[in-house]
Amino acid sequence: MEVETIKMIATTYEGLEDVLGRELMRMGAEDVDTDVCRVTFSGDKYLLYQANYELRTALKIYKEVLNFDFSSAEDFFSQFSGYRWSKILNIYKSFRVEVSSKSSLLGSDAEIKDTLTKIILEYFNEKSRKTPPHDNSNPSVVIVLEISEANNCKFLLDSSGESLARRGYKVSNPSVAAFDEVLSAGIVQLTGWKANTNFVDPLAGAGIMLIEAAMFAYNIPSQVCRENFGFFSWRDFDSEIWQDIKSSAKVRIKHNGEFAFKIIGYEADEHNVKAGIQNVKKAMLDKYIDIQKGDYSDIMLPSGPTTAVVNAPKIDVFKKEDSKETIDMLSKLVKKTFKGEKTWIISDNTELDKLIGVQHTKECEVKNGKFPFILGMY
Repeated sequence: MEVETIKMIATTYEGLEDVLGRELMRMGAEDVDTDVCRVTFSGDKYLLYQANYELRTALKIYKEVLNFDFSSAEDFFSQFSGYRWSKILNIYKSFRVEVSSKSSLLGSDAEIKDTLTKIILEYFNEKSRKTPPHDNSNPSVVIVLEISEANNCKFLLDSSGESLARRGYKVSNPSVAAFDEVLSAGIVQLTGWKANTNFVDPLAGAGIMLIEAAMFAYNIPSQVCRENFGFFSWRDFDSEIWQDIKSSAKVRIKHNGEFAFKIIGYEADEHNVKAGIQNVKKAMLDKYIDIQKGDYSDIMLPSGPTTAVVNAPKIDVFKKEDSKETIDMLSKLVKKTFKGEKTWIISDNTELDKLIGVQHTKECEVKNGKFPFILGMY
């Protein structure tokens, strides 16, 4: 039986595209190509499922169904009027259409969505006098149209469902804003950490960075705690392939002793400490992660080389006096606590080096949505 080659798109945060591309190549993806906030690649159904289950830095995985150019609105909609919708839908499977268009030949996104929805409903009405439910908050199938300014359309299916940043282990949120799971996993990999040193987070929040580091160190699939994906509802879902992927991934998980270092977090806020402990337990990593209540002055380095990742509190350049405590803390972490170790600081302040009196030696720029920050090594 011939195996279908599928074209796919994985989305991510700006600055993590190369990390995601390397993850995909290690999985055996072909035709890997990076662009802003996305990586295109090809593979089979096995890879589609595996990418959803194991990729650490992907937000969504889309399957490409059609890719075509058009010269008019009539030409555009004719592609969908002639499509056999029963390949992906039936009258019992709810669907939703999502549109992002830059074409001047078509109407608004809402108008395109309405027209396509009507085409799909007419297709089923003619066949069975019944139509599938649509525009549900939790549809079985999400149809995505990406329409470029150059009048090219990508007809995609969302294979992930909820964002892959929702791993399923986060049961408690910190009292302050924190990076999500995908961004945290990306930061761990951007530091170049190979699970060959201790990993310390002195401002651990709810432990997300620690959990992602531990999952990376022990080769645990990123979605091991997640119970549902979009492709579960597809007509061609193959449960045997899915079970094979989970079984294969389980065999590759490392065990205590194979990773010879410590993963430790410190957090001063009692609410955050409790949230972190709950999240770590839900992720089944409480044997591997130690979260302690305390501030930066309480840190005791474990034996052996250490990599520290510090998510710096926001520093207001116009209120430097108010930020003095934060600046002093960061300076002491770099110059004293982690002196001689690899220390990475995450900050959106471009004057951080001058403020703490140390010049960073490496940097990576990432955008969390529209807000850029620099990950610098000191």
